[in-house]
Amino acid sequence: MDSGLWRDLLALGRSVELAGAVPSLGRRAVEYVATYERVVAPIVESTLGRSGPRRYVDGSMCEVCATLCFLVSGYAAIAKVPFRADLAVLGGAVARVYDDLVDEYGDDDLLERLSTLFAGGAFAPANAVERLLFALYLELARRLGRSHDDPINFALAALHEVQVRSQRQRDPTIPSPVLAEITRAKGGHALVVLFALQRPAMGIRELELVRELGEALQLLDDYMDVAADRKIGITTSATRGELSLAHICRQLRRLRPALCDFYGRSQPLCGVIYVDLWGSFLRRRWPSRLAAGTPARVLVSLARKWARVRRTGADR
Repeated sequence: MDSGLWRDLLALGRSVELAGAVPSLGRRAVEYVATYERVVAPIVESTLGRSGPRRYVDGSMCEVCATLCFLVSGYAAIAKVPFRADLAVLGGAVARVYDDLVDEYGDDDLLERLSTLFAGGAFAPANAVERLLFALYLELARRLGRSHDDPINFALAALHEVQVRSQRQRDPTIPSPVLAEITRAKGGHALVVLFALQRPAMGIRELELVRELGEALQLLDDYMDVAADRKIGITTSATRGELSLAHICRQLRRLRPALCDFYGRSQPLCGVIYVDLWGSFLRRRWPSRLAAGTPARVLVSLARKWARVRRTGADR
């Protein structure tokens, strides 16, 4: 057994303080899938039809959005705010389609038009995927009903700005300090946007804490996605071999007391994150056996298949 495996297992063992019960996993997975089917799926179908790009109509986006609900609901629980799964799945869908657009069609014209959209300006979609993003974004904005000066709008604009800068990650010679700053900003602003879907008018102290947590979770994503990023030519600290699971665990252990101080508790949010730590470890070690992703993603996939079986039976 190699030393890296023992080092990762030791890091996970030292981080057991993050572990906690995540209640009603199966029931909630079914609930999140049902929310996606009720809120997001009709927009996808009306915009793209059943013959649209497979990644949006074959259920994979449903699994991504529903899996995200576990993290966002963990935040809502410690923040003592009502959890709205409709906002979480819509936010996840917007993020998924936005990422695809920027990755595949990220020319200056598109990036400028998206900047205008996120600043509250007009947006004229140029293709079917842009129409889908616009429709999802309008529905999310309608359900949120936030004023223009709500922190979520500033975080969204900042996230888009750093996503534009993240195009530099396609350059394998990007300086490490620049790469680190982009990674921190991307993760921090992204988590603020996701959590602020549940919390109107998030205060400054909480914004700073959520940004710190987002930075650590971005590193965890990079650690788990190292093979995929290498395949498409994206440079991260993980693809350079500069990021270890032990480093991520240390950051998360350092943040847990701060979460407790601010919210009064860290569970079930830290419990969800600890499950993802183990999922990332297993996927890095045995990628061919765990291609489906994290344990939460696998659970959501099963819930989606079960819902499809129920619908088939009801139609007979």
